[in-house]
Amino acid sequence: MARIAQDLDREWDRIATGPAARRALIRWANTHEALAGLVDLDDVLAARRHVGRADPILRALVTMAADDDLAARTLLQALLPGLVHLARMTGNDDHNAVEELISLAWERIRTYPVGREGSVAGNVLLDVKKRYRAHRRIEAPGEWAEMVTDPPSSSWTPEDEVISHSIFDQLRDAELEGHVMPRAAAMIVRTRVHGETLVELAREQGTTAAAIGQRRWRAERRLRELRLVG
Repeated sequence: MARIAQDLDREWDRIATGPAARRALIRWANTHEALAGLVDLDDVLAARRHVGRADPILRALVTMAADDDLAARTLLQALLPGLVHLARMTGNDDHNAVEELISLAWERIRTYPVGREGSVAGNVLLDVKKRYRAHRRIEAPGEWAEMVTDPPSSSWTPEDEVISHSIFDQLRDAELEGHVMPRAAAMIVRTRVHGETLVELAREQGTTAAAIGQRRWRAERRLRELRLVG
């Protein structure tokens, strides 16, 4: 299992049966009958495996997910096995597939249209699969290299161009070695070098600036660990 999935499982073990989780479940049950009678969040995951209970439970969670971090996290944990399986089936040649699919799932969970018909789990996984495949089609390794071919502004100095190409070379090496996804590398170049805003990228990709910022932060944290960025 990918490291991120293992990390999520360990995190889940810490939060699922704690007092905050129990209090949240009591609060949720006051407005969502499907969650009534459950003791803790592990109980929620166990109950949703029963035929007839799964979708009402997941629908209750996704109804709260936009504003409730713990509800969103519980739904993500419920979908984690499906995401890992999807990574094996769809991204078996991409060692970052699980991380990417989990990131896409989190975005979909937080923005899920609560009036949408059909299985919550099926809909989320289908949306994630489509988005992941679309990203892979348009972001083949190296395609973002053209971004640094020309200076983005006539005001650039020779020093600016040297720094830009230095960043590009470091990102290229990190991408080829599998430390950063092509989309994350493109995001860093566009926002850190070309000066595009998170809002502009979010509008282009149909998501939020916060989600784009979180992705960039994760990528840059990974690069800092490799001492490729300051």
